[in-house]
Amino acid sequence: MAASASPALSPIRWRIPLALLATTLINWFDRSGMSFALTKISEEHHWTTAEIGANGAKLISIFFVGYGLSNMFLSPFAERFGPRRSIAVAVVAFSICTALNAPLGGTVAALIALRLILGISEGIHFPMSSAIVSRWFPLSERSRANGMWIFGPQAAIIIGPFLMVPLITKFGWRAMFLVLGATGLLVALPVVLRYVRDDGPYAPAPSQAPSESALAPFRRFDYWLLLVTGSLSNVIVFGLLTWLPTYLSNARHVDFASLGTWTSVPYWVGALAIPFWAMLGDRSNTRALFASFGCGVAGISVYFAAHASSLGITLVFLAGSVFFQNAYQVAEFAFVQRLLPPERVGAATGLYNGLAVIVGGAGGTWLVGKVVEATSNYDSGLMVVVAAGLINAVVLYWLARRIRY
Repeated sequence: MAASASPALSPIRWRIPLALLATTLINWFDRSGMSFALTKISEEHHWTTAEIGANGAKLISIFFVGYGLSNMFLSPFAERFGPRRSIAVAVVAFSICTALNAPLGGTVAALIALRLILGISEGIHFPMSSAIVSRWFPLSERSRANGMWIFGPQAAIIIGPFLMVPLITKFGWRAMFLVLGATGLLVALPVVLRYVRDDGPYAPAPSQAPSESALAPFRRFDYWLLLVTGSLSNVIVFGLLTWLPTYLSNARHVDFASLGTWTSVPYWVGALAIPFWAMLGDRSNTRALFASFGCGVAGISVYFAAHASSLGITLVFLAGSVFFQNAYQVAEFAFVQRLLPPERVGAATGLYNGLAVIVGGAGGTWLVGKVVEATSNYDSGLMVVVAAGLINAVVLYWLARRIRY
């Protein structure tokens, strides 16, 4: 397609985020597998609740350290190498790393090392997906375009338990990692090579030099505000997501065989939020205000979920939390694309996503684990998520007043 063609007339632009949806779905299967394997790994090693909190915090948070560093330091190189080719390389790397948990994951140290490498392997996937969307879609369509591939994590959370829990139950947690690794190589890689393109009408010319330095985003106050909101959002998302299977199993005494069903319930409701918030944001151009409201409601909902008297009521409030939190998820990469020039979107997204994941993903999940370790109480750990939601509502309202987007 010629660079001057109208994006509205492109017959292929909407198939690109659909292809990215498939790769993101499998990407998230790989990273979330540990959340389900953790229960069986802890049984295998006879860990206490405090040990589950300590070792679980290490295994879950170390992924985000590698992931965040990769986002920050590898994204600029990946953008120059080419977003499409970089995603293909990432798929090969994270698929092989996932499969290696089976033969090499016999000790906590080995599992930690593999989680770190997995994070590094997956780090450039989201920044390059963001760069590709910015090359094919105008600002007025980006909540919907980003929402399509961002639906991948939501779909993985919904489908994953029904795939991974039976695999673990019947064949063991090592077999699950082998299957996940093979799926990346046999499904995700061919999809990237066949359908993903990075030569859209908004792509910078091959000879075009970046109009800003790699560190230029840090000179923008709005970018700093965005980093704060992203970090707090990741505390909510990953603090809940990574600890939910363990929380339901150990605090709410859900049988492991039924864990997949109960874990997916909040995310079935949350899946409805992706198209809802995406269309609402594009049509109203008030994405940040919706995100502010959503994060506040998400935090309050987790508070009531932790203090609910029954499992059913807990799941209702968790579903509400996920639904409203997704008001931020569909808009976050659109915010980066709004603030930065096209030739810097990939690198700037990597900086944003890397720092937000390290601070909020690694730090938030580690903090939840440490609170569980200190109190031997999972409900206390969820209060970290509550605080993050309420604070983020305030910061996002401030951002909304500044960028009007």
